[in-house]
Amino acid sequence: MNFNIKKVKLFSNLSDMEIDLIIKHSTIKKYKKTDLVFSEKEKIQYLYFILEGVASLYKPNKYDNGKKVLFLLGEGELLNELILDNEPSLLSCEFLTDGKLLALDKNIFIELIEKNFILCKSLMDLMIVREKRMIHQIKTNSSSMTVDRQLAFKLWKLGKDFGTTTLSGTEINFDLSMTYLAEILGNKRETISRQMKLLVNKSFISVHRKRVTIKNPEGLLDYFRYGLKN
Repeated sequence: MNFNIKKVKLFSNLSDMEIDLIIKHSTIKKYKKTDLVFSEKEKIQYLYFILEGVASLYKPNKYDNGKKVLFLLGEGELLNELILDNEPSLLSCEFLTDGKLLALDKNIFIELIEKNFILCKSLMDLMIVREKRMIHQIKTNSSSMTVDRQLAFKLWKLGKDFGTTTLSGTEINFDLSMTYLAEILGNKRETISRQMKLLVNKSFISVHRKRVTIKNPEGLLDYFRYGLKN
């Protein structure tokens, strides 16, 4: 396997013997943009770790064929720790870019965490962080928070997590359509489009061919915190 397995955050402190065990029992899978990794209610035998690209975890909406996006994850992240309970997946997953995954048999992973407390603790820390993120999303997306402020925070966070520095600012390094932003925020596409124009007019962001550049991250974060100042 021609890759650095220690790109995976959970594996950064493993011994050479443990790394060899993972390599022996894992495969590399390649994906194109929009490819489905797994579906809601699917029984999954493998844990998936992102080696390259950005993937989305979401809950499909069977009533309107839409989705509620819960997490966007990048290089080094584990996609599906919840399958360790041996139940079908609660979420679906797709790539937003071309990407690569490390697929590891979950029984091998369980064997590793039974013997390695640091790995077990790292997994618990990851699950705690995601629970906190979920709580923060619920708070941010509450009815008391206006859509423009919700959008300001989400774009600031995407720039922080997936941004590339350019001459114009920090470019989010994958395409963001109005439809997808609406699915992230659980709102209508038309509403998101209006609020994006507002943020562009305030020179917080710029948009070119579905690529969003954060021009003023501090201003964007202040707008989320305090809203429109008179």
